[in-house]
Amino acid sequence: MKLVPTSLMKHAAIAGLCLAAMNGARADAFAQAVLVIDNFRLLHSSGAAFKSTDFTMLDGTNSAHATASLNGVASTAIPQNRGILSGTGPDVAHQFVGLPNPPRAENNFTAFSGTPPVPGTFGYADQNMTGSAMSIGAQQAGVRAETRADASLANDGEAAGDSDVGTSTAFNFMLGVGESITFAFDGTPFTQAYASTGSGMETNAIARLSWSVNIMNLQTGQMVFAYQPGELNGYGNVSRTDSFPGMSTYNPGKLSFTATTPMLKASETYQLTINQTTLANALQDTVAVPEPGSLAIFGLGLLGMSLMARRRN
Repeated sequence: MKLVPTSLMKHAAIAGLCLAAMNGARADAFAQAVLVIDNFRLLHSSGAAFKSTDFTMLDGTNSAHATASLNGVASTAIPQNRGILSGTGPDVAHQFVGLPNPPRAENNFTAFSGTPPVPGTFGYADQNMTGSAMSIGAQQAGVRAETRADASLANDGEAAGDSDVGTSTAFNFMLGVGESITFAFDGTPFTQAYASTGSGMETNAIARLSWSVNIMNLQTGQMVFAYQPGELNGYGNVSRTDSFPGMSTYNPGKLSFTATTPMLKASETYQLTINQTTLANALQDTVAVPEPGSLAIFGLGLLGMSLMARRRN
């Protein structure tokens, strides 16, 4: 029997092990959530927009916050509050940790194009709100509220990134004349989650968004109206894990919504609350599972080492 030279087996073994290491599967995870609410208005039953003068009492604020984090390092914007009669909305500075720096320009609410590859390793969050839900003087009714959150992990180690953004409006009011209020607006939701194949059992990517409006009677303590459309809530929650790799996307495009309250009394005080939130989270495992090709190459390396041991014996 012709024996294979020891030096050749040694080189084959080393080459096989090195190729296996080079061809290990990446442990990438990515999530993004973007929600744009546009032309939000409070309407009379006639279809005309409410004016600030239609209320005998009106007081409240528009508030916003944004936080981004990566591997335990967080960046949080100073929360902003704007009076609802000021005619201006909050616009917190975008928050980001990681690279690229920044991942997106300030007030850029265009989603990243499809993955893979993932766009970097970072946590990112941003928010902007303009306009008013009612006519204030010469300013016409119409609010645009934009929020986004991104978490991207493009390295092979253990890392976690998460971002959350929130915008809320809360005000107390009393109508000059008892009537119902119709909420009319457009909404454009977008969520996406991606996890690479063989990225490890702990890898996951989650993207969520939520939007709701509620009215409570402050004198009776009863909730008289609640609206939480599924298209801007649970329908848009997407996730991916190592056991369910690939990409999930929720992108229904621009949607129109209307909802009308029951009759509200002129003699009673109500509190209206609107909440808008986007959340993205990504986590990847410490050890990536090798791809089949890598396992085969690794096996060749082990075989070479085994032949070398047998030859010495």
